[in-house]
Amino acid sequence: MINCSKMNGNGNDFLVMDNMSLTLDGDELSRCARLLCRRREALGADGLLVAEPSSSADFKMRLFNRDGSEGEMCGNGARCIARFAFEKGIAPSEDMSFETLGGTVHAVAKGDRVTLDLAPVSLAGAVTDAKASVDGYEFSYTFLTVGVPHVVIFERERRRRFEDYAPLGRAIRGRLDLFPQGANVNFALLTEKRGGGLDVMTYERGVEDMTLSCGTGSTASAIAGLLLGVTGSEVEVVNPGGVNRVTLEFSDAETICPRLEGGALMIAEVSILPDALR
Repeated sequence: MINCSKMNGNGNDFLVMDNMSLTLDGDELSRCARLLCRRREALGADGLLVAEPSSSADFKMRLFNRDGSEGEMCGNGARCIARFAFEKGIAPSEDMSFETLGGTVHAVAKGDRVTLDLAPVSLAGAVTDAKASVDGYEFSYTFLTVGVPHVVIFERERRRRFEDYAPLGRAIRGRLDLFPQGANVNFALLTEKRGGGLDVMTYERGVEDMTLSCGTGSTASAIAGLLLGVTGSEVEVVNPGGVNRVTLEFSDAETICPRLEGGALMIAEVSILPDALR
């Protein structure tokens, strides 16, 4: 029997497992993600988070997307696993560091709020104000990597409902001529009523659908806004599932150190029965 916790970070929901004993290998974890993250047929989630041993940090975070692929990084997921690691005694204290494929993350977990110092973001390969089109939709975009590849598109107004962005996000994510590894696609809108904040809706690679929140997407959108001169170094990012607060600091001309703060809720403790893996 496999035990896990159901958690969510601003509506971005996850199954979180303790694999510090390395009982399950990568293939088994990928299979668990594909089967357990199915909506209606199983527990349902945007992805599977796994804590494993690390030789350089308190633990290692592995992220398996709903399609079974292993992702490099997830901001909302990182907050959830930080709280999980503290609550389960995996991390020695509320102040911790952990490995991800997207770099080492420092986290402080205080109740249901977690603050992350994400791995530095290099701007060396960033693209700003580029032009493209898909299916008759013309857009300007910024491309950069915040653990995972991100496209940020600033809109003047919302012309679609949340769910109606999915086909457009899927088409842009599929432009492998522009984004060879695929990309998360963030549709950002300036919100004057929040003092220069952002409203962001994200189509996530791996989930292959819109998600209620994306932590690295919030961070990428804030960085894009700063590079384009439309937001400052502190940005409140509103997602459909909640609010992420992003603080940005340059360590040099081509490197930004982001800080991300938001919620991490523990919803349930679950014992997975064999039928769920059929």
